[in-house]
Amino acid sequence: MKHSLSLFLTTAISVFFFLTRFSLVFSISSSNLPLQLISLLSLKSSFHDPHNNFHDWDPTLAFSRPSSHIWCSWSGIKCDKKTSQITSLDLSRRNLSGTIPTYIRNLVHLHHLNLSGNSLDGPLQTVLFEFPFLKTLDISHNSFNSTFPPGISRLKSLAHLNAYSNDFIGPLPEEIVQLPNLEYLNLGGSYFEGVIPKTYGNFSKLKFLHLAGNVLTGPILPEFGLLKQLEHIEIGYNNFSGGIPVEFSSLSNLNYLDISQANISGFLPFGIGNLTKLENLLLFKNHLFGIIPLSFAKLKLLKSLDLSDNYLTGTIPEGISGFKELTLLNLMNNNLTGEIPQGIGELPNLEMLALWNNSFTGILPQKLGSNAKLQKLDVSSNQLSGPIPPNLCLSNNLVKLILFSNQFIGELPSSLANCTALTRFRIQNNRLNGSIPLGFGFLPNLTFLDMSKNNFSGPIPKDFGNAVKLEYLNISENSFNSELSDSIWSSTSLQIFSASYSGLIGNIPNFKGCRSLYKVELEGNNLTGSIPWDIEHCEKLICLNFRRNSLTGIIPWEISAIPSITEVDLSHNFLTGTIPSNFANSSTLENFNVSYNQLTGPVPSSGSIFSSLHSSSFVGNEGLCGTVVQKPCGTSGLAAGALEVKPQPKKTAGAVVWIMAAAFGIGLFVLIAGSRCFHANYSRRFSGEREVGPWKLTAFQRLNFTADDVLECLTMTDKILGMGSTGTVYKAEMPGGEIIAVKKLWGKHKETIRKRRGVLAEVDVLGNVRHRNIVRLLGCCSNNECTMLLYEYMPNGSLDDLLHGKNKDANLVADWLTRYKIALGVAQGICYLHHDCDPVIVHRDLKPSNILLDGEMEARVADFGVAKLIQCDESMSVIAGSYGYIAPEYAYTLQVDEKSDIYSYGVVLMEILSGKRSVEPEFGDGNSIVDWFRSKIKTKNGIYDVLDKNAGASCLSVREEMMLLLRVALLCTSRNPADRPSMRDVVSMLQEAKPKRKLPGAVGTGDNNAIAAIPLAQKANVEC
Repeated sequence: MKHSLSLFLTTAISVFFFLTRFSLVFSISSSNLPLQLISLLSLKSSFHDPHNNFHDWDPTLAFSRPSSHIWCSWSGIKCDKKTSQITSLDLSRRNLSGTIPTYIRNLVHLHHLNLSGNSLDGPLQTVLFEFPFLKTLDISHNSFNSTFPPGISRLKSLAHLNAYSNDFIGPLPEEIVQLPNLEYLNLGGSYFEGVIPKTYGNFSKLKFLHLAGNVLTGPILPEFGLLKQLEHIEIGYNNFSGGIPVEFSSLSNLNYLDISQANISGFLPFGIGNLTKLENLLLFKNHLFGIIPLSFAKLKLLKSLDLSDNYLTGTIPEGISGFKELTLLNLMNNNLTGEIPQGIGELPNLEMLALWNNSFTGILPQKLGSNAKLQKLDVSSNQLSGPIPPNLCLSNNLVKLILFSNQFIGELPSSLANCTALTRFRIQNNRLNGSIPLGFGFLPNLTFLDMSKNNFSGPIPKDFGNAVKLEYLNISENSFNSELSDSIWSSTSLQIFSASYSGLIGNIPNFKGCRSLYKVELEGNNLTGSIPWDIEHCEKLICLNFRRNSLTGIIPWEISAIPSITEVDLSHNFLTGTIPSNFANSSTLENFNVSYNQLTGPVPSSGSIFSSLHSSSFVGNEGLCGTVVQKPCGTSGLAAGALEVKPQPKKTAGAVVWIMAAAFGIGLFVLIAGSRCFHANYSRRFSGEREVGPWKLTAFQRLNFTADDVLECLTMTDKILGMGSTGTVYKAEMPGGEIIAVKKLWGKHKETIRKRRGVLAEVDVLGNVRHRNIVRLLGCCSNNECTMLLYEYMPNGSLDDLLHGKNKDANLVADWLTRYKIALGVAQGICYLHHDCDPVIVHRDLKPSNILLDGEMEARVADFGVAKLIQCDESMSVIAGSYGYIAPEYAYTLQVDEKSDIYSYGVVLMEILSGKRSVEPEFGDGNSIVDWFRSKIKTKNGIYDVLDKNAGASCLSVREEMMLLLRVALLCTSRNPADRPSMRDVVSMLQEAKPKRKLPGAVGTGDNNAIAAIPLAQKANVEC
């Protein structure tokens, strides 16, 4: 009843406003009001204005005093002071939608019209071409589609045309060339296709040309060389053929040249050196080869030079040392050789230097960083030698220092341990020596530290345990001959610790402070003592490797109680006792190696992972027995570990009784054990499971690899991406170079069988799903004891990683544009499941860790292990989903429908907006993020407290956009399911709230990509 009444009121209000609008337009058009006023009121009534941007366009004053030209004081309007004619109309960034009325043509004196940053769509209306005095037309950042319409040649006064970031298709409009006064032309960021018309070389006054980000093909026009006034040209992110025309050398006024990622090839033209006014030269990600011309030394005004990701050879011209204005030099991923000019270290404005993956030799310029402006330095994967420059972090501006895979020698400069801005420091695989200076553990921003494969010695700094953000610490393959600090596990964010083959001595420190660790590697050291019992505090531990040490004592059963433990290697030690039987109950364990110890007793086999392990995992333990090691327990004498009964010289009656009892017990034990062994062999023989069986690969699309290729890749334990409720996810690179993600689950005990059924449910669901926001299932590998799902690899991890984990501080990753893009993608994916699948699919476990991100930060919904196909109303026997995301009614009705997913989506949206997890201590006992949001927005300024400042909430325009999505989140999490919108409605609301800037594209996640140049023309899109 309540829902019907609400629908009736909504419909009535809509009809009322429609009739009011119709009558208003009819009345003013039939009156004697000025045409300018009629046009403005018609414009106001035609646009959908959710923010009431036209609140000051009050027609009542205009009706009472039409001669006063009151509209000249309205927002967005400028009039000629003498004639009161409207000369400028600026309706930019108002989130407007709707159509442009034909009445606008009455504003005949318009000189400037700006409709940018709105939600206008459909074909571009030709009424905009009817202003004879128009000089500026800006329709950028909208969604105009179809082909560019004819008629623009009528705008004879037009000097500035900006149509960037729309959805135009078809060929570039050739009629634009007929605009005699055009100086600025931006047609980038759409879907224009085909070749660039040759007539585009006929613009006599053009200074700015932007055609980047389309689907243009063919050669780059040599005729561009005729544009003598041209100062700025961006034509990258297309698919051209051929090279850079030599005619470009005649563009003497050019200061900005960007042909990045455009598929061009050939040599760098020598004539580019003639462009002495050039400030930015961006040619990265192409197929250019040959040397960097010596003539480039004449480009004295260059600020940004990016020639990365090409096939360039030769040396860096010495003349680059004279680029006193240079802030960015990026030559990474080429085939350059020789020494780096020492003068580069003296460039006064250099902020970023990226030379990785070349073949440079010699020493790194020793004055690098002396300008106190250096922020990012990456010279990894070269053949550089000599010491590390001492002043790289002068004035604490250095954020990333990447020097791995070279031949650097000497000690680490102690100044680096005081570099508070440093976030990533990678120096592995060099020849550095001396001790690691104190201080790295106190750096407030350091997240990644890799010092492995050097010659470091001396004590391991105790301050590593004080690091607040350090997530990855690798000091393997050094020569410390030192003990680990007792506080080493106290680092609050540490996830991976590797110190293999580092000459460690002493005991393994207690794990009491362990919080976030999921991988510990201490292989190949001289550690003694026992394994600490309090290892159970490492609740997130996945991989544990204590191989090749001198550990003694027993294997703590607490290891088997770690909920996500997957890999355990304790081989080549001196461990004694038995293998804890608790390991048989582990549902996550995949690899277990205790070979070459002094263990005794039976190896658990029934219903455990051990039954599928190779016997080599247990060799070197003479006292072990059982079917796994093919040594029956108790078949030759006493069971391992039992006391031996020796004959006595004097046999009394009591002794005889005891001997007979012992013999009877042993016989009974052998009889039971033998019958069980026979039963097991008989069952396996006649059930077809005597062996694991061959692998079967079921492909859902054409694949270029086999099941054997997948298995071979999974031998690398360092490729674990994470743990899910149904198994472990690995990263695997196929022989052909294709990278995939593999979800694997082993074992045959009851809990695992239940989870394998969930995996197979995921196969059933994903095998027939095709949507760009649903993770793509490539195939399925299986045999009698294992199931593996093969997915497309998501290089940017999950939304949970981005908001709360390892990518949280990555540059440009967590800004509002990216978060909005992810929120919209998830909504579109769930909308597809709810409205376009037959039968309907309800995900039932939507949360950030099940939302994966591809290379372009596009969201992909994943993990369908608990998804349910909905053909009719039905209930589930158990609650599926994750705490904090389950709809309130689901806990007591167990009713499965789309509204459950919508609630979960609202929670995810709140996490995106706030940057907080769904459940945190600050919310209070029993409260979730939904309760926290609702309590906060009731307080003064509380609505601003819930928005994440890291996403740009301190910026007014961004905060307004976030508040639009906040309203959607509150609707989705309504306690009454009937009050929640459908996912189609959610998608519509999100599209209406689209940010006023272009959504970001791909963002590199590695060290090498993170330092790559961002085209300068795009920088405005990532700033407030």
